[in-house]
Amino acid sequence: MVCPNCGAEITRSMRFCAECGTKLDAGQSTVSFAPSFGDEVESPAPSGGGPGGASLIELDQVEGTAGRRMHDIDDSVVTVGRGQDSSIFLDDVTVSRRHAEIVRGDRGFLIRDAGSLNGTYVNRVRVDSVDLRNGDEIQVGKYRFRFVYA
Repeated sequence: MVCPNCGAEITRSMRFCAECGTKLDAGQSTVSFAPSFGDEVESPAPSGGGPGGASLIELDQVEGTAGRRMHDIDDSVVTVGRGQDSSIFLDDVTVSRRHAEIVRGDRGFLIRDAGSLNGTYVNRVRVDSVDLRNGDEIQVGKYRFRFVYA
């Protein structure tokens, strides 16, 4: 078997590709997503009581380049880190095993640092916990993401 993202050899027991970090699932989709990042940086949460779906879109890494990957925020708590049990796996020594969490609440989405050594940044400001707005840039280690409502 090979990784659908980079073509590296993988086994059925692997949850992430050892070469590129892509999450491996039997039900991966081939749907593309091309969001528009206009001048508007804040968008109200969709109607219906709580927030709608959201995603993190990987931008170019601070050092080097990365393929554009999209990470859906489907669960009430999405973990970000270098640990194999992380919802969003980031293979970088500057990323803690359990680096940050993105939490879905009644008012929208919140990101909080999970006690990482190098910190979590939103719009280039180090944060402990902050509400996310459409278009926010999140940096964890050398990885940068754009937060968007789907």
